Order: sequence, then C-alpha cells, then structure tokens
Amino acid sequence: MRIVLLVILLCGVARADPLPLDLPTPFPDDPRCGHFAFDRRMPLIPAARPQVRDPTIHGDMVAVVDALAATLAADLELSGAFTVVSGEPSGPELWDSDLAFDYLGWYEAGASLVIGGEVRPDKGGLVRVRLWCRLTEEADTLRIGGAEAVLRPERVATFAHRYVNALVQCITGVPGAFGTRIVYARRTGPGQPKEIWMTEFGSNEQVQISHDGVIAMLPAWGPGGSIAWTGYRSGDPDLYITRCDGCKNMVSRDGPYVFSARPGLDSGVAFSPDGTFAAITLVTLGNSDVWLLDGHTGEEVARLTDSPAIDASATWSPDGQQIAFVSDRLGFPQVFVMKSDGRDQHPLPLPGSYNTSPDWSPDGTEIAYQARGMGSPFSIWSFDLTTGSARRLTSGPWEDEEPSWSPDGRAIVFTSTRQGGRKLLYVMSRSGSGVRVLFRDGGDYYTPAWERTFVR
Repeated sequence: MRIVLLVILLCGVARADPLPLDLPTPFPDDPRCGHFAFDRRMPLIPAARPQVRDPTIHGDMVAVVDALAATLAADLELSGAFTVVSGEPSGPELWDSDLAFDYLGWYEAGASLVIGGEVRPDKGGLVRVRLWCRLTEEADTLRIGGAEAVLRPERVATFAHRYVNALVQCITGVPGAFGTRIVYARRTGPGQPKEIWMTEFGSNEQVQISHDGVIAMLPAWGPGGSIAWTGYRSGDPDLYITRCDGCKNMVSRDGPYVFSARPGLDSGVAFSPDGTFAAITLVTLGNSDVWLLDGHTGEEVARLTDSPAIDASATWSPDGQQIAFVSDRLGFPQVFVMKSDGRDQHPLPLPGSYNTSPDWSPDGTEIAYQARGMGSPFSIWSFDLTTGSARRLTSGPWEDEEPSWSPDGRAIVFTSTRQGGRKLLYVMSRSGSGVRVLFRDGGDYYTPAWERTFVR
C-alpha cells in the first residue's frame, strides 16, 4: 500500500492561562501505526517539499516558517524512510478543510508524503504549533499524539525533529534517530588539544565531556550511557570512562574512571551489546592486538588476536557473537571478522587494498567502513553481509572517513574535509543521500560514535 501523509502546523485559539514551555514529545497514537509492513529494502516513500505557510498579514512568521520547512525536508531525507520530491497538484491549496483537501491531486503529483504547515504568533514572543497527518490514499487522518505546542521560535526545529521521529516510528515500527546522542573528539581551534564532546542529533548544542587539557580521542559508548575514550592525562595513552561501578581507580571526585592503564598503548575500546565485555586495542612490545576485557572492571579476559601484524579497531555485531576489526596481515589494511572468542578470523571480500574503520549496523546486516585506492582520497562504503556485495556511499576529491551508524540503522555520521579542508561532522542516510553538515563553528571533528542501545 502506498502511503501519503500530510503534516500541517496550525494554530489554535489563544489561551489566557500561563502556557507550559516544556517541549512535548509527539508519539504514534493510531492503531495502524507499526502495521504498514515497511521494510528498509523497499523504495523510499516520496514526500513533497514542505508547504509551510505564514498566515500573518505582514509576514511576521516568515523566518520561523522557512526554518521549519527546511528542517522538515532535511529530516525526511535523513529518515531512511522518505525522500523529498518537487511535484505539486495544479489546483488551489485548501489546507484547512478535511473534505476539500486535494488527496488525489497530491497523489497524482507523485508525493506520497505531503508536508504542509502554518505557524502563528502567540503571546510573549512564543509561537503556537499544531501538527497532524493525513493518509491520502485512504483519505483519512493518521493520529499522532502530543502534537500541539506553544514554544519559543528557536525550539520549533526541535519539535519538528520529534514529530518526524513519531511519523517514522508509526510507519516503520522503529523511532527515528533525532534526539539520540553522538560523541566525538573535537579540536576547538589551532593549537588546542582534542577533547571529547557530545551532541544530540538535531540540536545545535555541544557539551564537553573530557577536560583533560591534553589529547583525548577515540570516544565510544559504554553501558548505561557512559562514555569511554583514550586519553593522555597521565602521560601515557590509557582508557578512561565516565561511569564504571567495578573500576578501582577514579581520577578525581567527579571522574572519569581509569578503565585500562596497562603498559603500552590502550585504545579503541568497543563494548559488547550487553556491556559484559570490552574489546580494546592493546600495543605491547610494539605489537598491536585486540584484547577482551571485563566490561565492568576492565580486567583482562582473553587475547583475541595474536599475529605479528597490526590488529585494531574492533566493532561488535549487534548479537554480540562476532567482532569485526582491521588487520594488515595480508600486507595491507583490511577488515576482518572473527567470533567473539577469537576463533575463525577471516577477511571480508572487500574491493580495494585499504579498508579501515569498520562499524557494524544495528540490524546486523551491513558493515560501514572507509576505503581508498592508490592516490585517491577516502570514501565511505558499506558491505552487505547478506549478499556479499560492497557499495560506495560517498565520493569526491575530499576525505570522507570514520562512519558510525545511527541507533535505528537509517543514517550514518562521518567526518569529511569537503568544505575547505577542515574535518567537519556530516550525516547522511543509509543510502548515501541527504548529506548534511552538523556544525560550522571553526572546530575540527574526529571519530564520531553514535550511541547504541545496550541490552541486558
């Protein structure tokens, strides 16, 4: 069944009582939600370019309306369920009438998802927003709860993110990624050390996590929302973590904890999906291998690789049964896969001779990685474990590196030098479309990691 949705932002009457400023979170509230038989391998649902309008006489809301329309369009492109098309019906717009709405016209214009909107001013500099959806083929309304808000104009985009999340959950059965967290290393300016920072996807705010004053790099998510990284605050590269019930050493009263401080290089931690184990890269006597540690105490459990080659960059399968890693034992960097106990180590049949930075998709079907050829820059690729085929997601005369999947598996965050040579954070859909930069603030960004759900 083709699905046509209409999202319209309309105002209600003014209220005399004080209005709450807490931002509500829309949610699927229709019995059909989760029963649309959506599959990620199906064609994307076409959505019209947002038709948000300003009903004021003097165009008082035009800036808010433009920002809202742009946010909705970008969110749909990144949702992994929709794609934006430009078709429109030829007749007049009748947004305010359920009976007169041109369902057939939008359907014939090629848009299965029609985005419309209206924003009105409210008292105290606030705006009043109300959202709903219509299924065009069925000429029916799709209920999304919590879809009315009075808020500051700068929070309209965040409300739109949450509404798109609810729409995505209704159609696909899995919530969207907006509001989930991304952690990364960031250098705020020339001569400044890298520190660990975090943001919520869809937000313009960034929160500093580490305050080492020296290099902090390679962040990763741990159980309970904890964040781990490799830091040089002791003078040696050790592993630190913001929360660790079983760790013995705490750097200071407010953390972080020392997760691993073995002789040599401790880096590149990746926690198993249930948080029981942690795979790390440990360099001893000049040899780099993947080791398994207790995820709660940091104590050694097993050495998983033991070759004279460089073995590093572990990433877990979502079922915790396998680990992908990088090894140059073939004479060049290549992505390998092994069982979680170290058995059955074998390379993936990837094209090219320089493949690194693997990240396993949350649904377990793909591994994203970065690759380059002789004299060419890095680009992002994905290997389909079901079909055994690799596909290129990005290309250009710049460096695209360090991919990390969103928790819903519909988007990928990565770094790129495509704007003036500096490394910035970008997000794209699973197919490689809808590429969007996250921040333009003079900083340089490295090794992003999108949060995952840890299952106990």
